[in-house]
Amino acid sequence: MSKIITVIMVTVVAVLCLGTSEVKALILNDGGVHTVDWTIDEAVWVEDSPTDDPTTLNLIDGGEIVDWLNVFDYSVANIYGGSIGFELHTYDFSQATISAGSIAYDLMAFHDSRVSIYGGTIGDGVLARDFGEITIYGSSFMVDGIPVGYGPITTGTINELGMLTGTLTGTLDSGELINNDFNIDPDASIFLVPEPATLLLIGLGTWFLRRNRT
Repeated sequence: MSKIITVIMVTVVAVLCLGTSEVKALILNDGGVHTVDWTIDEAVWVEDSPTDDPTTLNLIDGGEIVDWLNVFDYSVANIYGGSIGFELHTYDFSQATISAGSIAYDLMAFHDSRVSIYGGTIGDGVLARDFGEITIYGSSFMVDGIPVGYGPITTGTINELGMLTGTLTGTLDSGELINNDFNIDPDASIFLVPEPATLLLIGLGTWFLRRNRT
């Protein structure tokens, strides 16, 4: 199977301690761009280089990360296809964009990281903590079966940890359905944004309203 790498990979094998388990991880920290369309049989860390240059991972059709994908510093992960066999976590000021593909379990945005979701599937829940921000593009959003407007999610149930929780459903920009539990820290956020077609209709409606008033 082909391996498309836009720069030479500088990687090391590390041991990542997660709870009581140890996961062997492939670390990408050369400040380059790595496009993956094959199977990586371990967890992956994406980090800035020693000279603080962000590293970018592009996961495309045919690509598979069988374990975690963790993104740190100012680095970037773009999920254009393929699959993540466990969870996607973003930390620090990193960014992730998900437009296709699948995540087997949770998506979690920590610290000041930013995640944008246009499509794809997430097996379990989405979580934003410690000023993390998740933006979801689509339409027909509901929280716990009740239609909600665009903007930050503010409805749901406060759990014992003080987090806003609920179940988000709707149609993503890609046309795929979303049906995931969410957890939001008081200092974090999940935003709902209209897809371009819906945004156009909203804009036309506003224009006609203003025209009729003049």
